[in-house]
Amino acid sequence: MHKHRDSRVGGPEVATPDRGDDDTNIERGWPLLGNVTDVDPETPIASLQNLAKTYGEIFSLSLLGKKRVFITTQKLLEEACNEKRFGKLVSAALGELRNGIHDGLFTAQNDEENWHLAHRILVPAFGPLNITSMFDDMKDARTPNTAPIASQLVLKWARYGPEYAIPTTDDFTRLTLDTLALCAMDYRFNSFYTDEMHPFINAMLGFLKGGGSRARRPGLMAPFYRAEDAQFFTDIEYMRKLGQEIVETRVQHPKEGKDLLNAMLHGKDPKTEKSLSQGTIIDNLITFLIAGHETTSGLLSFLFYYLVKHPEAYRKAQAEVDEVIGTESIQPHHVTSLPYITACLRETLRLQPTAPAFTTTPNSSDGDVLGGKYFVERGQPIVAVLPAIHRDPAVYGQDAEEFKPERMLDEEFNRLPPGAWKPFGNGARGCIGRPFAWQEAMMVTAMLLQYFNFAPQDPSYDLQIKSTLTIKPKDFFMHSTLREGWTATKIEKSLSGSIRTPTSAKGQPAATTAPKKEGAPLTVLYGSNSGTCEAFAQTVAADAGAHGFKANVQTLDSFKQGLPSKQPVVIITASYEGEPCDNAAHFYNWLQTLKDDERIESSYAVFGCGHSDWATTFHKIPNSIDTLLEQHGGSRMCARGNADAAKGDMMSAFQTWEDEILWPAVKKQYGGDDADGASDATGLGQGLTISVSSQRASKLRADVSEAKIISERVLTAPGVPEKRHIELQLPTEMTYRAGDYLAVLPLNPPETVHRVMVRFSLPWDSLLQIDGGNTTLPTEHPIGAVGLFSAYLELSQPATKRALSMLIEASKEDNTKQQLKQILEGDFEAQITEKRVSLLDLLERYPTIELPLGAFVASLMSMRVRQYSISSSPLADPRRATLTYSILEAQSLSGQGRHIGVASHYLSHLKPGDIVHVAVKPSHQAFHLPVDSNIPVLMFCAGTGLAPFRSFIQERAAQVGAGRKLAPAHLYYGCRHPDQDSLYSDELARWEKMEAVTIHYAYSQAPEQSHGYKHIDEAMRADGQLLQDLWDADARAFVCGSRDVGESVKKTCLDLAKQWAQARGKPGTDEGVSKWFDSVRNERFSTDVFA
Repeated sequence: MHKHRDSRVGGPEVATPDRGDDDTNIERGWPLLGNVTDVDPETPIASLQNLAKTYGEIFSLSLLGKKRVFITTQKLLEEACNEKRFGKLVSAALGELRNGIHDGLFTAQNDEENWHLAHRILVPAFGPLNITSMFDDMKDARTPNTAPIASQLVLKWARYGPEYAIPTTDDFTRLTLDTLALCAMDYRFNSFYTDEMHPFINAMLGFLKGGGSRARRPGLMAPFYRAEDAQFFTDIEYMRKLGQEIVETRVQHPKEGKDLLNAMLHGKDPKTEKSLSQGTIIDNLITFLIAGHETTSGLLSFLFYYLVKHPEAYRKAQAEVDEVIGTESIQPHHVTSLPYITACLRETLRLQPTAPAFTTTPNSSDGDVLGGKYFVERGQPIVAVLPAIHRDPAVYGQDAEEFKPERMLDEEFNRLPPGAWKPFGNGARGCIGRPFAWQEAMMVTAMLLQYFNFAPQDPSYDLQIKSTLTIKPKDFFMHSTLREGWTATKIEKSLSGSIRTPTSAKGQPAATTAPKKEGAPLTVLYGSNSGTCEAFAQTVAADAGAHGFKANVQTLDSFKQGLPSKQPVVIITASYEGEPCDNAAHFYNWLQTLKDDERIESSYAVFGCGHSDWATTFHKIPNSIDTLLEQHGGSRMCARGNADAAKGDMMSAFQTWEDEILWPAVKKQYGGDDADGASDATGLGQGLTISVSSQRASKLRADVSEAKIISERVLTAPGVPEKRHIELQLPTEMTYRAGDYLAVLPLNPPETVHRVMVRFSLPWDSLLQIDGGNTTLPTEHPIGAVGLFSAYLELSQPATKRALSMLIEASKEDNTKQQLKQILEGDFEAQITEKRVSLLDLLERYPTIELPLGAFVASLMSMRVRQYSISSSPLADPRRATLTYSILEAQSLSGQGRHIGVASHYLSHLKPGDIVHVAVKPSHQAFHLPVDSNIPVLMFCAGTGLAPFRSFIQERAAQVGAGRKLAPAHLYYGCRHPDQDSLYSDELARWEKMEAVTIHYAYSQAPEQSHGYKHIDEAMRADGQLLQDLWDADARAFVCGSRDVGESVKKTCLDLAKQWAQARGKPGTDEGVSKWFDSVRNERFSTDVFA
């Protein structure tokens, strides 16, 4: 059972006035263990960030009987960094590292002599001239037959090609370890010559992780961890033995120069004339090997994550490299002339300080008082939670969570108050190797942007953290493509200074996939978040062979600096709230920023997807791409095609455009012959063949992670549409914010799968071997028929016109052909789309049609994930998330059985212990609670639209329970009846009693119990003055629900805005309030409206 947490408890039993009040928020825990269970051992910094959101600027935890104070604001850190009052404290995990590196620079206490000796001896080694002299060793080799370090990384990525999935963190770790070892002690790890990481890396990770683990467990538990402790000391032994070998090699083979190892061996303390002992040299050698590479590799990994996720920042950084360095080989003077890249690195360290915390304690034996009221005893750790401090809204504003390098340009950076940015620690105990790390990071970033274009392997990847004592991205992979004019050979010569000028540093990617001999080349590019546009792109590719072409399917971001010429280019993309899809953002940014005289010599066609309910951004991105391509000289092959999700049948609209407009235009301009068997392939499954055998197999999708069902329950009374609650235990690495989505990969209902098996006479244990065709289905080995139809294909989507044509061709009965032609040539939308008649429905309706199984499979879309708003807050439990959803099941409009919602049916049949495949998807940046707790919150919803607001209110309740003072929050919630479908009424009442929220109900079937209001717009109008007062206090407004709810709330807000304007003597015209509303959308007024 999870222990009850007291909301706010004073520290010492007696607080004397002259010592201040110990008014820190204390998280109550277990006897002996204290709050050990409140800190996730896998990602402790994430737990501390959540506790910071809950408790505010300061809180304390009892960990194994020792109280630790945690600070989370710039003001308190500024004070804790005053070296006259506070000094560094080595304790907890850092204290455990003293088992291996004793009183080295990183782990020494302030009063230990060896720290003062080493510090005075080694500071000159990191002076500007010495750091600059290391530049060539960082980049190039100076001696024959030795490979350069950064060049090894560049050449590896160049030679492996664009299909290689770069293990970003691992390769940057190889780079920084080898660089540090070569520059500081002339030792080569040669990490790039093997696939496995060097044994030192494994020993170091074991050492760091072991130190953290030992610090989190009580001493009495040691007998149960003998094996782990033995490995901890084995790792120490390996590192010290390696350090001894490096020292002895230098002693036996002296080398002139001013590197770090010589400074340690021969340097003398200018104050005492003492030298460092060999043990101390080894302590600090290991310290530098660990600290000197681990944090820098994390910095580079986080930086490239943020760059590939933020196209505008990526473009500016690469443009700066082109302008400052051009095609030259980078030199030291270039590094100081890259202000935007400098800002990118600073902003990365703001959001993800790779050493995410440091600890101080009062210098005075009487203790000290923080913030004028928080008393801390001497020896008591004060832990600076840097990710929280670096997001302090008092310094960085409401967009503190966002990556914005502009805020870190020199002028803005120099205006930051003390304590606002401390990724390198503080004062004399700050990172001694900062100049080395900074030069290396600047140089490597510039080199990589000079030679390559980058894209994430998975555009939907959301940052996950891997933690030892430092943090790095987890499972972040990239693809790299050589920029035009560069080859691996030219890069090698450029790095060695043999050449200086490739043909160009701009334009289209140099490395593209060469088409096979069959068919003329055709490129299909897509931008897709939900998978629909990708499915359309695969459809074009599958059809290409039938028209004499060989298609290359890629994301738009794969061509973010140019389009191929001399071949047709088909672009299929959507808009996401008026912005490009995740994997099209870099391409769109490139297109938008082309200069007037830059030309595109490509023939293209554009197809756009969207939803007409969002009228202001409907098809915005595809329309803009079409226009911009034409403006810059592109040749439009045919009229732009469009599909509207509001009309239901997007595939039919797409296939009509493809068959009747795209292919005739492509063949008119580029020729193209029907391939052998083309008509058969197009009509009956695009050449896909399937063989059947009788064994069972299964295959899981790889783009999601496993979560476990903890509990599930029905929220509504019998007789009303069913709504349910489900709670999931998330994978350790998966994190979320209140307001985010959980994407669920569902399975088709077993009844639907059974219908397919019966219709095609498949045994239950059939194995299907899929061969041929351009398909995303598994082709490398057989898959079970049940698995294929359950997990990989959409069986319930409305049939398309092409599917109907296929059935006509496959039918051998004239009467059946005639009936199908009447549907096809008549009101297809009314008979098929609006009634949601699927291809399976039609095959059951016309049982004499002998459609090949391959044709059926090839005509279906791949299974898509469904997104649900998460209805819980990570402050309640970061490892768990809840969903609130409606069951979609009704009589089928086609008259054939019942229409069942695929995802809701799937979720409703899950039981505790079941495994489900999920991924967290961030919501729009504006659809989150304000960072500043002094900003009021307004929420409007109906039905399951309550889901994200339950997460908001649960988060506020956790904060209020911890003693935080929050601005008001008001929820306007509509449902049928308080006794039937008023969701979470008990806990909402409890949270309202805590003053976390004020609730305004509207019961459509019991208005007498909601002050006469049937709908929330009525309650809003009655509270017009309240809403005006809250809006004037800078409130943020959120809407979640159906399209009707969204429109109703919007109309009410516009009407109220007119009244407010007129009351203040302003015109309050329709045009005026519409402009006002547009100005606050996605800033102060955010919507999450579903169809």
